[in-house]
Amino acid sequence: MKSSLSITLAVFALLLTSVLSMRLQADPPGESATTDRASRLTPLMRLKLEKSKGILEGVTLEDFDKIASNARALKLLSTESGWNVIQTREYAEQSRDFQRATDLIAEAADEQDIHRAAMGYVAMTVHCVECHSYMRKHRNELIEVPRE
Repeated sequence: MKSSLSITLAVFALLLTSVLSMRLQADPPGESATTDRASRLTPLMRLKLEKSKGILEGVTLEDFDKIASNARALKLLSTESGWNVIQTREYAEQSRDFQRATDLIAEAADEQDIHRAAMGYVAMTVHCVECHSYMRKHRNELIEVPRE
């Protein structure tokens, strides 16, 4: 049991490192490493991060109630009007993928399956990165600024 948990956590760490590496490579040139990006987060993004961190903490501590409640809260946040900032098929698919990952995490927590919960968290994180990359790549096309 300990061995399979160690393997799962090693895979999780490897995937998380890969995701963070991709994120660092995606930063635009000239972006200062000292820029305080956290200060520019919207209240909804702050809540998303808080709930994501809660899932990770729950996985780390095998606190299934914490995992499930934070996963369900994230799913609920994804139905808020502030979440759906654009109306494209790709964005809708990204949101559905994210919601499926939160459902998987909550279900795994209900079944007290820490390995599935951890893999669900990895999947959810990858969906977050993919969607944010999509938004950055298409920002100018997707958000129309009214012209006078």
